[in-house]
Amino acid sequence: MLKFIQYQLLDDAAAQLELEKSVAADIARNIKQNIAAFRQNIPSLIEIIENHNLQQYSLFCTKFGQVNIVNFATGRVFYGPEPLQDIQTEFSKYCERASFISLDTRTEVNYKPLPAKIDTMIVFGMGMGFHLTELITNCRIGQLIVYEPNADFLLCSIQAHDWAQLLETAQALGTQIFLQIGSDASSISQDLSELLEYHPEIKEIFLYRHQFHPVMDEVFAYLLKHSGDRDKLLATRPVFHGYQASTDYVPEHAGNTNNTYQVELVQGREYQLVFERNMAALASLYPEIHQTMLTYQCQKWQLVLDENKNCNLYHTERHALLYSNLAVESEEIVDYFTNHPFKDDVVLGMKTVGKLGKYLHFRTIQKLTPIFEKTLLSQSKLPNDINSLIIFGVALGLHVEELTRNHLIHNLFICEPNLDYFYQSLFVTDWSAIFAKANENKTRIYLNLGGDGSNYFYDLMAQFYQVGAYALADTYMLTSYYTQAMQKAVTDLRAELKVVLALGEYYDHARYGIAHTKEILHSNNLFMKKDFPRQSFKVQDVPVFIVGNGPSLDECYPYIISNRAQAIVVSCGTALKALHARGIKPDFHAEIEQSRATYDWVTRIDDPEYLKGINLISVNGIHPDTAALFKKALLCIKEGEASSYIYTEGLKKINIELASLSYAYPTVTNLVSNYFVRWGFKYFYLLGVDLGYVDVNKHHSSLSAYFKNGGTEVYDYQATHGGGIPAPGNFLDFVFTKPEFDVSRKLLEQVISKSAHKIEVYNCSNGVKITGAQPLLPENILLADLDFDLSIEIENLIDNTFHASLKNSADVIFSAFSMEAYKASMDRLWDIVSEKINNREQALNSIKKQWAFMREHAVKDNNMTFFLMHGSSNYLAGVLTKIQANINEEGDEFVDAFNFVLSIYQDYVREARDTYLAEPLALDEITVMDLFQ
Repeated sequence: MLKFIQYQLLDDAAAQLELEKSVAADIARNIKQNIAAFRQNIPSLIEIIENHNLQQYSLFCTKFGQVNIVNFATGRVFYGPEPLQDIQTEFSKYCERASFISLDTRTEVNYKPLPAKIDTMIVFGMGMGFHLTELITNCRIGQLIVYEPNADFLLCSIQAHDWAQLLETAQALGTQIFLQIGSDASSISQDLSELLEYHPEIKEIFLYRHQFHPVMDEVFAYLLKHSGDRDKLLATRPVFHGYQASTDYVPEHAGNTNNTYQVELVQGREYQLVFERNMAALASLYPEIHQTMLTYQCQKWQLVLDENKNCNLYHTERHALLYSNLAVESEEIVDYFTNHPFKDDVVLGMKTVGKLGKYLHFRTIQKLTPIFEKTLLSQSKLPNDINSLIIFGVALGLHVEELTRNHLIHNLFICEPNLDYFYQSLFVTDWSAIFAKANENKTRIYLNLGGDGSNYFYDLMAQFYQVGAYALADTYMLTSYYTQAMQKAVTDLRAELKVVLALGEYYDHARYGIAHTKEILHSNNLFMKKDFPRQSFKVQDVPVFIVGNGPSLDECYPYIISNRAQAIVVSCGTALKALHARGIKPDFHAEIEQSRATYDWVTRIDDPEYLKGINLISVNGIHPDTAALFKKALLCIKEGEASSYIYTEGLKKINIELASLSYAYPTVTNLVSNYFVRWGFKYFYLLGVDLGYVDVNKHHSSLSAYFKNGGTEVYDYQATHGGGIPAPGNFLDFVFTKPEFDVSRKLLEQVISKSAHKIEVYNCSNGVKITGAQPLLPENILLADLDFDLSIEIENLIDNTFHASLKNSADVIFSAFSMEAYKASMDRLWDIVSEKINNREQALNSIKKQWAFMREHAVKDNNMTFFLMHGSSNYLAGVLTKIQANINEEGDEFVDAFNFVLSIYQDYVREARDTYLAEPLALDEITVMDLFQ
């Protein structure tokens, strides 16, 4: 089940390197002599051998000094840690129960002891080739046919195995070897017919499966099913589609490759009792899951006892066993994860964020990098007390039982896409005890079952909204087994969580958000009312063109112009310069970013009169200098930020409530869609909202501020953001996107699906597919003429849905906070993080004091400390928690690391205290003008 490469390597990198060196000479010798042998015996393969470049698989040395094959794209290995023993065991079982087919005679069974001499053997899968030597040296075989779909395995075999000896032995014994490289055996009927033309005497063909493969397994099953039926085997031309469903996934060299296992279903009262206890617990705690399991019928996977009488999962069609040894592999999962918990950590991989690199928070992260690399990533262990753990994959679940027994996990997210697995785990794992312990400790367990993993992000975002992004600093991730769908889901989730972390609240963001919101209020900008008459303004029936700055905008200008009088046009971020260049003035412009960089981008348009004719829509943290460029700023509250809480709560005290947005990130398009749906509009057309690109060199509209007048890029986009990842396209099969855009797409889909009123969304952009948005070529947009003055109706809508000036409230709300109280509490926090520790107990007490301090200040209305420091403290306490869990004795390296982080924390507190007290209402001063020089 496991077969991740890290389980088969030594922890000591230097020792592992020595092992690799020890086998290098053998590999070099094999390559040289094997190429010579192929040139003499099978010259038709020389071109493949000399010209093929490894695409997916290569060799490595296991901790036992044996070579193995690894899929370097996924980190999955082919064999166990001792491949030679695996192959010998597999072969010895096959000798006792060899699969075969008859060409003429139907038999009751399709297996028997391997004879000393046979006409033909078909082998499915080359692996490293050692099984081929076992076959020809233990059985006289006339024709040995080997199907191997992937040429990588041929090259790996040439490096690992002595083909010169194998081919010499075959020649001496009269065995003809046919290597079908690149073939998945789907042409089996034609191949057998051709074979019988030359060897009509063949009556039986033996089958040896060395590798599970989606198509070859289907061929293997077809041959066994139609043994004795000459027409089905030779005359029919079956089409093999292969096993494509994620629930059909089987590791390439899982248990029972040789098809010798005889099924023994799990039966017995002890298993039934476990199931009944678990079902009772589900009925009480998860009634919907209980109802599903009550009538559930497994689709492909059975619970069986394997040859060693251990519980196992058996695929009924592919005849594969998931585990090699349930107890051993479950223990290995827990042991490895306990000793290497940060391999999937999204926080420790966080880097300084571009233009925000001058912020105190990101300068602090930069200082912490040596600790991440030297201590946490290489030497740390899983703490006993865990804030959040995400487990991808349950299978039979014993590893979950072990982890929850030995660790206190406050928030446990369990994601299992295969319902067969979870159902069968109810007979094996004591889920009732796991749930009971969680209930006793007042911790939470979230079960995410079924699906393909694409919804994991949405489920986990619920916690993000409750406790803040930097709670993820103390979140661990464990992947229990591999499938392609699981791999994609986990990879996507990690990328998405990194985007969320980059958007998380921290000192600098909170500080400027509070100052900007006060100034925005003070400058007579308008905020949307929380409640206003819905569906009663005729302008809400006018189509809204949401114009993004994607590359396909270049093809949309004629259609924006031709429909300009029939639609409301909203420009998103840097699209404004492109519209200006085409003489198009939008009704609204939108910005989401808090920093002053938006001012630099907007003022690339040297036309103040143009800007003053446009309304700005944004959220409360928008930079006041940017807002001042436009006719008026029309704002909503962005949920989940300190500034939002401070001013909404302050206004509530005088009976003023503001509209808030839940999905206003990470791109401006998200803000606009969320905003206009909240405002009651119904019809939307997305133009230039590509959220990706067909060509990375054409990543935005050519007329936008991303390109200079000569068409050259303002900065090297590909070097900064990468070439992109494939994603389904709106008009094309696929385009390229990046994690931030993919998060944007998912949240756009949430806005569409969760709208309180019926909306229609048309995607006219040549970018990514957006579920819920109907693809529509821009030339097919057909709009009716308006019978009213659009500008007058827009003003009427604004007058009725926005509060009048709240200028007088700004000073009142901010003045309620005491700078003296802030200084006193920050001094106290500085004292807490200034206390050096000498052992694990002291480290734990230090963290407890930090958490207690933050909880205490969360309820103080006159103190800014919690609002400014909550996110940053979450982050730093999370890092300290990871270090604390690894302290073993006084004076060890982790004690030094803990104290080092405390010293950085002291600097953070001191600078956050002093800079804020000096200029509490300072506005952000980030500039990106250097890009345009």
